[in-house]
Amino acid sequence: MTPAQLLQIARDERARRKAAWSAAGQGDTSRAHQDDVIWSNIALMVGRAAGDAACQARGPRDWTLPERITMARNAWATACKAEATLGTTTEDALRKVAGLFALFRWLRPTGWSPIVDKAAA
Repeated sequence: MTPAQLLQIARDERARRKAAWSAAGQGDTSRAHQDDVIWSNIALMVGRAAGDAACQARGPRDWTLPERITMARNAWATACKAEATLGTTTEDALRKVAGLFALFRWLRPTGWSPIVDKAAA
């Protein structure tokens, strides 16, 4: 997938999450705000790679390794949950799940895995 396609996936997921928080009556909570910050950063990072003018004009321009891991872990957990709840039997569900996993792979720092805790290894 191209960075432009990943940017659209990130923007769609951010909008879906904001709507879900609001529908649950929790749109103004600190958890909802933190979730939106994470997905805003994901969209911003991908948007920079895609050459999106709005993303090029915004900051931050760099993220620390822990911030990158948080973004990747969030994308991975979202992809896993989407796969478990949507399945992959319809074309739309398959596209969404595949797109979220592609976003995770793009965000994942080299050598990092969401299932291996380096502190425990």
